[in-house]
Amino acid sequence: MKKSSLFTALGMAVLSINLAVAAPADAVNQVRNNATQVLSILKNANGGNDAAVRRQAENYALPYFDFQRMTALAVGNPWREATATQKQALSKEFQTLLIRTYSGTMLKFKNAKVVVKDNPVVNRSGKEIVVRAEVTPPGGKTVNMDFTTYQNGSKYRAYNVAIEGASLVTVYRNQFGETIKSKGIDGLIAELKSKNGGQ
Repeated sequence: MKKSSLFTALGMAVLSINLAVAAPADAVNQVRNNATQVLSILKNANGGNDAAVRRQAENYALPYFDFQRMTALAVGNPWREATATQKQALSKEFQTLLIRTYSGTMLKFKNAKVVVKDNPVVNRSGKEIVVRAEVTPPGGKTVNMDFTTYQNGSKYRAYNVAIEGASLVTVYRNQFGETIKSKGIDGLIAELKSKNGGQ
């Protein structure tokens, strides 16, 4: 499995972030609760409609990820040069790419063991909380994951996921950078559309 697939499959299938109070301990407790709920949804796939279960898990998790901010970080400096229309298109296609990448593999993690650690990292005077977790797929190796979140109204939203210290946005930034260098922003949009099956 490609590293980008592993990022999205583990990250979005296992955890979503929804915090009512901006306190590290509450963040940890909420992540534990959300991990339990998502895994419960996935386990209902036994003998059922896998596609419907995936959609249910997606619908639960998606509101708690900031795809525009994630896209901006993945694109890097060229994001500042993009027009509003280009930014909207990039965010839409990147979100679709992430969802499609993980949707086909997320059910493999329905029996994963998730341990959310009690030592979140608080950065930027509390404006950023990094929630740490260990995820062990059935018969697989335990991986360390970090979910970087920020407060958005009454909740926190995740805008980066790291596995063993390597971040999702960095993995994609390297890929996107090559495309932008040779084809420009519109070239990247076209490439993402092609990967997503668009015209």
